[in-house]
Amino acid sequence: MDLLRTRLALDLVMNPESAGEVSDIRTSTIYDILSKKIIIAQTEPRLTTARLNKGIMISFLSEGKGLSHRYGFQAKIINFIEDYQLVSSEIEPAILIEQISLPKPYNLRMYYRMCLPLDAGFQISLNGQPGGIIDISLGGALVGMTIDQEQESMFEIGQTFKIALTIDGQTYDLEVQIKRVVFPDKTNRSQKMRMLACEFHKRTREFEQALERKLLYLQRELRSRMG
Repeated sequence: MDLLRTRLALDLVMNPESAGEVSDIRTSTIYDILSKKIIIAQTEPRLTTARLNKGIMISFLSEGKGLSHRYGFQAKIINFIEDYQLVSSEIEPAILIEQISLPKPYNLRMYYRMCLPLDAGFQISLNGQPGGIIDISLGGALVGMTIDQEQESMFEIGQTFKIALTIDGQTYDLEVQIKRVVFPDKTNRSQKMRMLACEFHKRTREFEQALERKLLYLQRELRSRMG
């Protein structure tokens, strides 16, 4: 079944290689399909030529038998078109992408990060040291920790280690990799507080289901409080 078609709404994940940090997701629409090359609408805010030849993930919904299923495929931006002729009387900016992989089932929620209230029911420890979750998604978390100077080498970018993440009393043992280290006060790096952007590795299906249920619950609670 050919899942792609013109006028199909798309979500573009701009930095899919780093699940724990992803927050830039933009919307677009398919204008035309030329085999593996696809012309899509320019996004808002606009993508610039700095994105040329960069990889992105394209996500979309497909309807079938009364149900919606989300798919995704890898792509690369190969050109920007400022005056694409959409119809005979309409000119629009567009982006030319190249499809790199076939569409497969995809979970876009992996890339939505949620800031947690204090009473969210989460606890986390890294290498046995307690931390505080600032935001979290299925792909990773931003964790605040107090780190002594002699421990800094343990928490550098690229380091992989074990964590224990507790959700409502149930603890899951995971492996994470540090993708980014944030200093709350950039003028004083001697401070002990650090924020670590961590990507979850070796996720089990049980963990993913528990975390997704919890995040959906918190999202509903937040919406109800906002009225």
